[in-house]
Amino acid sequence: MKALEHEEKRKRDIFENVTTLHMLCMYIMLFTLVINKDFFSIYMFPLLNYKVLLFMSVCLLLFVIVNLYNRRYYCQVERKGFNWLKISYVGYPLFMTLIILYILRDSSIVYPEIMLLLPVIIAASIGGQVFGLTMAALCAVILFLFEYFGHTSAVYSMVESNFIFLGILFVVGWFIGSQADSEKEQRGYLITLANTDLLTGLFSYRYLQDKLQEYFQNPDHQQSLVLILLDIDYFKYYNDSFGHLMGDKLLQIIAGFLHGLKLENAFAARYAGGQFALVLQGYEQSEAVEIAEDIIRKINDYHFYGEKYQPEGKVTVSCGIASYPQHASNSKELQGYAEQALYKSRSLSRHNVELYFSVFDNIEITHDEREILNSIRTLVSVINAKDRYTYGHSERVTYYSHRVAEIIGLSEEEIKWVDYASFLHDIGKIEIDRDILNKPSRLNEEEWLVIKQHPIWGSDMVKPLAKMRPIVPIIRHHHENYDGSGYPDGLAGDDIPVISRIIRIVDSYDAMTSYRPYRRNLSSSEALKEIQDYTGIIFDPELVASFERVLEEELEEMNQIV
Repeated sequence: MKALEHEEKRKRDIFENVTTLHMLCMYIMLFTLVINKDFFSIYMFPLLNYKVLLFMSVCLLLFVIVNLYNRRYYCQVERKGFNWLKISYVGYPLFMTLIILYILRDSSIVYPEIMLLLPVIIAASIGGQVFGLTMAALCAVILFLFEYFGHTSAVYSMVESNFIFLGILFVVGWFIGSQADSEKEQRGYLITLANTDLLTGLFSYRYLQDKLQEYFQNPDHQQSLVLILLDIDYFKYYNDSFGHLMGDKLLQIIAGFLHGLKLENAFAARYAGGQFALVLQGYEQSEAVEIAEDIIRKINDYHFYGEKYQPEGKVTVSCGIASYPQHASNSKELQGYAEQALYKSRSLSRHNVELYFSVFDNIEITHDEREILNSIRTLVSVINAKDRYTYGHSERVTYYSHRVAEIIGLSEEEIKWVDYASFLHDIGKIEIDRDILNKPSRLNEEEWLVIKQHPIWGSDMVKPLAKMRPIVPIIRHHHENYDGSGYPDGLAGDDIPVISRIIRIVDSYDAMTSYRPYRRNLSSSEALKEIQDYTGIIFDPELVASFERVLEEELEEMNQIV
């Protein structure tokens, strides 16, 4: 049984036991009146006696009150101390006991004062030891008052005659109250244990999921919810280099930065492995970006053990941000989009902040086409999962193609098609077997023929979307070479769509700089040299020059950040 299910079962058991206890106490009070022969008159048809009907109504009312109170409040660990609701709940049986003692003051029932035990039991089980002992003291005062006005005014005689019963009152209040306090403390400890990540002291993944689910059950459309995901770059490399103890220490230090944020309506949680989540309620996206950038700056300024041996010479984190209602409509989408943004941050250039953005969010299409588009987006995710060596490839190609398109002066409409086509250019790979995509050695001739079909398959998949038809030829021809030696149609020069020629350059650059098991990945300068060597053969010379400008600008931007 899962921990959450076990806790729910425990709550149900406690609720049933306490509710049964309270109901029995209440019914004992009422049935005390029933067995008093003077309370109900004897009729031929006793069910028509209004007193009987009144009694049954009170029983039903008690049942409803006890159930509602215990179901809503008893299992809430955080409710401590006195409040009017709790006082009213335990005051009601005390009031009933007073009425019953008054009615039974001259009856033949032996020692009716024992009824005072019942409000003590209820108070102790609800409020704990303090509440139980307080109720015991109050019941002792009530007992003395009844004795004083009913039988004797000698205090010593009253104490002597009721000493054993008074002791039982306080023992019952103390024992049941202490058990109730102990149960609530234990339950609170277990809940804290379940909601806390023991290594970092942040909230756990379970707590994060529970809170997101709770929020989206009754979302506030006027108040945004922002999710920031942070991932330690090359955390596995750090773990492998210095051992898991040092890796744990690194996690604790990063968690310390999140602990120190002191933000209102926000909490941080351990997400997975070297990842953390920061949930901000009521914050704008711009504020979330500033918070994430501030975290990155603080981590960059901190000197970690062994940081000089990291691939970038220091320990860094990447951040992805998504928000409700701007991006997502439910918890699953919010986390998925934040992961995509984080993914983009890692794949483009690490240790930066990425706000979720999809090139398809603003496209105007019909409901039926939206379903097709969602299917296509899912297929792109499947391709990323199938081809593990080019994970994030579509995002990187989209990013660089967009910048090249801006430099050469394409219109906003054309740049939109650049984004769509770049993101979907490899969608035809969904038809290719995983073993071929991830083959650790070079492809044979038969496998290569299969690979060469993916531009045709991809263009065919996009055709059903009327609004996306302009990118059909772009996807089909993104592997054509400038000299006509490419595939699938052997187009050359200006016969190849300009956007296809852009994607051809960027796609090749990313493929050369990505890791493959049968060859090492090239550096940016090495890949650019390779592209320059094939200018005029595979690549458009003018577009190669524009791509060089993009890489130079990116290098300048990175130097400014450092």
